[in-house]
Amino acid sequence: MKIAIISPGPFSVPPVKGSSVEHDIDEVTKMIDPEHQVTIYTRTCAAYPKSAVEENRQFIRFPYHGPKPYLRRIIQHLQKHKPDVIMVENRPIYVLAIKRKLPSIPVFVNMHSHVYGSQAIISKEKMRKVVRLASGFFTNSEFLRRHFMKSCNIPAHKIHAVHLGVDVTPYQVARIHYAIRKLRKQIGLSPEDRVLLYAGRLMRAKGVHVLLEAFREVSRQDPLARLVIVGGTGYGSNRLNPYVRELHRLAKPLGDKVKFVNFVPTAEMPLYYQLGDIVATPSVWKEAFCRVNLEAMASGKPVITSPRGGIGEVVKHQESGFLLAPRRWKKELPAIWEFLWSAPAVRAEMSKNAVMRAKQFSWYATAQGYLHVFEKVLNKQTAVPIPKEPLRKTG
Repeated sequence: MKIAIISPGPFSVPPVKGSSVEHDIDEVTKMIDPEHQVTIYTRTCAAYPKSAVEENRQFIRFPYHGPKPYLRRIIQHLQKHKPDVIMVENRPIYVLAIKRKLPSIPVFVNMHSHVYGSQAIISKEKMRKVVRLASGFFTNSEFLRRHFMKSCNIPAHKIHAVHLGVDVTPYQVARIHYAIRKLRKQIGLSPEDRVLLYAGRLMRAKGVHVLLEAFREVSRQDPLARLVIVGGTGYGSNRLNPYVRELHRLAKPLGDKVKFVNFVPTAEMPLYYQLGDIVATPSVWKEAFCRVNLEAMASGKPVITSPRGGIGEVVKHQESGFLLAPRRWKKELPAIWEFLWSAPAVRAEMSKNAVMRAKQFSWYATAQGYLHVFEKVLNKQTAVPIPKEPLRKTG
């Protein structure tokens, strides 16, 4: 099967600055069986050549000066090298232009969140047309699947929930890495500090302000508690916007108990997860999946997270972590923190459960989920209908 994958365009594949959709494309395509040919369309980038071949993956890169010229160049290439299926990543609007030029090729849309299917980005009329023209949709959680079924009237048989994966190996290797002690010292952590770690973008939807307000209560009862916040305002950006300034104001009364670390590239994150004893993700919006929880569990870290959106499909309450509604963090986080530190055997068991849970989410399983749907649609297209025999008169 010849598979074409179209990345959104603003970031490169593989990602240089840690962008999540592009990270997913890179990881899952590595796991597609070698008998399939995969072409990944992405933007040009100083870090990579204009085109490259890695085993059964080919990268074709075009300049990105906005979606229209970027997509136009991709469509021209697709017309010359007709694939069997096309996967559009997180940009349903692209389907309309693709199907105008390549009407007979099945096009799928992989939705990574609700954003690019919302009316703020695409009109209801255009989204209805995309639903009609697309051969199928993928989401990274059952929660997001149900959301699009309801909001866009996508038939149940046409939209498939396929969880994202994680490669546990680099996170487990990092647990015994010699550089952990040096990194802790560099950030200002002492050996006896008990560390709660946040990793991710600094945006209100992620609930970092909820975490800071709750941590203030934790620090009152535990003088050894420290909060490390790893991330910037965006992928590769450490801009001090109004929300980040608000976070620094909330942290100021806590002094050196709160450490801010700027954006860290994806490849370096396994080591940074080892700074934390416990990882916190207090999302206040309906997260489609929340990759940080999966990476934290791969690192052997219990997570304290929110039950919003698809998070509960990944984190099992009181097994690999705790699901705590954002409004309850300030009141209940101190009790959970005290419990985890007063019961080291429970914390160790949660750590073991976290790794076991993370191992259930592999990139190979994600790839197989996509391939199964592709093959089903292609087989249906090529199936030769059996003509019905005319009814014979009897008597």
